[in-house]
Amino acid sequence: MKRFFSLLSVTILIAIGNKSNAEDIYVNFSNANINEARKKAGEEGKLLFIDFHAKWCTPCKWMEQTTFKDEEVAKTLNTDFVAIKVDIDDMQGFELKKMYDVKYLPTILIFNSQGYLVQRIEETLSPRLLLDVLDKHNAPENKVIMRHDFNISPSKLIVDPEIKENDSMLLSEEEYKKYFEQEQTQSSFRVQVGVFERYKGADDMVNTLRQIFLEPINVVNEFRNEVPIFKVRIGQFSTYEEAESFRKILKTEYNMNGIVQ
Repeated sequence: MKRFFSLLSVTILIAIGNKSNAEDIYVNFSNANINEARKKAGEEGKLLFIDFHAKWCTPCKWMEQTTFKDEEVAKTLNTDFVAIKVDIDDMQGFELKKMYDVKYLPTILIFNSQGYLVQRIEETLSPRLLLDVLDKHNAPENKVIMRHDFNISPSKLIVDPEIKENDSMLLSEEEYKKYFEQEQTQSSFRVQVGVFERYKGADDMVNTLRQIFLEPINVVNEFRNEVPIFKVRIGQFSTYEEAESFRKILKTEYNMNGIVQ
């Protein structure tokens, strides 16, 4: 009888231990906003995983209690993805819902490290099905570390504090051509959409553009007469023709001037 109770006790302890371990499994969803998450994914060479949900969404709750508690799912998302949750009933979530045209819940968006959307999922997925999706996109070509072109010596950023800050220096077409248009001999092309005297102005423009476009956006610094200037460029195209086509779209659909660089 004592042996029976002893074995029963061990069995109960093992079961309790297993239950405790199972409850410890979770996806480490980041609290970062989408811009911070996108930047983190690019800098770390990871994919971006966005889960749109709501507290009243029953299928969302099912995925939370099953799919996102699966050990392999959690391990994959925590290791190779920057994962964030977006509650569509929050103010920011509501805006993102409109931006990404989210019509069903749950909706999952997966972006590569360069910020390109690689898959939209508008259904409930079991752990196995989600793992198949994650494994499909968890490939080296989708996990390129994005290094910003912005690189400047701190000593050259010392500016007279009495100089009034000017963060809005979008140049005219003539100024673009005079200072920045170059012979197109490089292997990749971008569309330059803004030039600023201060980095803050360029950074503000980048943050705005990232709310609209999925294409890579970066800041490049140069010097003109020993004074730093900051150029905002969008896209990464393999041919001049592709970049020029995108420039025309920016002009016709967004009334945004630009030149191909």
